Amino acid sequence: MLSAILGGNNFSTCLGASLGARIIKPSDAIMIASVSVFLGTLLEGHKLSTVVDGGILPALSTSSLLMILVGSIVVMTIVTVFRLPLALSQVTVGAGWGIALATGLRMGDAYSIQVVASWILSPALAFLGSAMIESTVLQLGGKIKDTMTLNHLYANLTLIAGFYAAYTLGANTLGLLVGLFPTTPADHLLLSLMFSACTVFGIVFLSGGTVRSVAENLVGLNPSTALSAQFGCAVSVHLFTQLGLPVSISQVVIGGMEGAASVKRIAITNRRLLEQILAGWTIGPIAGAATSFLLVKAI
Repeated sequence: MLSAILGGNNFSTCLGASLGARIIKPSDAIMIASVSVFLGTLLEGHKLSTVVDGGILPALSTSSLLMILVGSIVVMTIVTVFRLPLALSQVTVGAGWGIALATGLRMGDAYSIQVVASWILSPALAFLGSAMIESTVLQLGGKIKDTMTLNHLYANLTLIAGFYAAYTLGANTLGLLVGLFPTTPADHLLLSLMFSACTVFGIVFLSGGTVRSVAENLVGLNPSTALSAQFGCAVSVHLFTQLGLPVSISQVVIGGMEGAASVKRIAITNRRLLEQILAGWTIGPIAGAATSFLLVKAI
């Protein structure tokens, strides 16, 4: 269930920029995202396996795992119904904090500080990276005089960037989810395949609302800014994946969009939506912590 909600809520963060720039059909975007999520989870998802079990908490019991999953499902279902992109990683980490507070377990303070720092730094890195990429793209694009050739090049590169962004979704956020379960290598492979398939289900059937929110309402993107935003986002998420830190992909992609748009001085078209997303970043870990805390106390 949680994997399906993840797909429905976060598909927009990976390929929403391409859809917003109208350089890819929804069916093609779904196919690209499905393949890349599978690959990201299988190849690099293990790098997030100790985020909660050994990172946020010294050990994760079966009962605590159940509380984290139930709390995350509740929060993510609510925000998906309201079509608000929200990071599962932040909700899950917050749920871990709630478990520690409710049970008196010693929280991994040093690691928690690193996680919070990554939430702050990752969108800033995406902003800077996307702005640099956009400046380079514009300089190189100015040397191509044929408009049709230039647009075709942008379209192909944006598809690659979208593939990369969805790959990092599998490696980072879905890898975090798989890593909650103590498994043997064979079990880890099976869980990766099963959760990836459920994520694809969510992408196909649950993603329409959040895709429209990000792709059409936030920033008026053209092919070059879509390309730069997605590459900047993917690079930032992939970097923090190597460090074993879960980041908010929805937060990072907005940073990438803003960075790419700033080079051309493109204005945000819907400030109310941006404010809702900013509020969601704050609410995510707090809601996760509060839900898991209350579940533990109730049971």
